[in-house]
Amino acid sequence: MFPPRFAPFVAGVIIGTFMSFIMSGVITYVNTGFDLGYPTRWLTTAFPVAWACAVPLAILASLFMPRIMKRLIRQPG
Repeated sequence: MFPPRFAPFVAGVIIGTFMSFIMSGVITYVNTGFDLGYPTRWLTTAFPVAWACAVPLAILASLFMPRIMKRLIRQPG
């Protein structure tokens, strides 16, 4: 589907979307409670704002994470 060179970007979009979906739902619930307007507040306000922040940050992190992990993880042997 996508060439391997796009793996960090695809991973960033998937992870950023998943995390922003879950976190914006939880935070919207904590801040405003669950009522009839909750789905609208979550999906039309909180999620798009969270997605716009999370996806670029997840893509950026996915570009640098392999180098950071190499420094933090000891190689066997």
